[in-house]
Amino acid sequence: MNFTAGAALLSTVLAIYSILPYIRSILSGKTRPHQFSWLVFATTQGIAFFSQFFIGGRGSILVSLTFFVGYFTIFLLSLMYGVRDTSRWDRVLLVSALVTIIVWGLTQNNVLAIGLVFLVDMAATIMLLFKIKQEPHYEAPYPWILAAAAYVFSCLSLIGQPINILYVRPTYGLIGNLIIIGFIYYYGKNAVKPHHRAAKTDEVSEDIIKPI
Repeated sequence: MNFTAGAALLSTVLAIYSILPYIRSILSGKTRPHQFSWLVFATTQGIAFFSQFFIGGRGSILVSLTFFVGYFTIFLLSLMYGVRDTSRWDRVLLVSALVTIIVWGLTQNNVLAIGLVFLVDMAATIMLLFKIKQEPHYEAPYPWILAAAAYVFSCLSLIGQPINILYVRPTYGLIGNLIIIGFIYYYGKNAVKPHHRAAKTDEVSEDIIKPI
């Protein structure tokens, strides 16, 4: 096994291990996933995977496939255990993301799709950052650290290939995850730590989903 193949395999393993503790954190009530964000994350990961596959990506896109399956699972769990409308901008950002997805669907251009995924994912990340600012102790940092490491090895799996559009997704994924980790620690250090318990969406108090 050469270096790039090993990096692709390791990125996939790290992606899997980042998703499993996040799901466990949701079920234990320590994390309340943001519904709109995870809907968009799952959709963009699916678009990223198929778009990269059709333009020749192979080992480096295994992480996108893994995250697509994992993120869709998290979105389904968010319908029971998650929150939404943690910011007045949530619905605006969601509509913007959906419009961008429709534009991609109409163009059917794989290279354009990867660029649009960057914009859509940014909107979803911003929604998640608003949620983290509102309730930092309901977002576990450990899975995001593993996900960031997965993107590092995904980038390394592209070594030897010319700089092209395939670098966009893992590079942005790494930067986005580092920003999320920073928000969790920055806003969590002075926040009052709540008593965690598993709770369904309709059991979340209005204080939790009050717009900022």
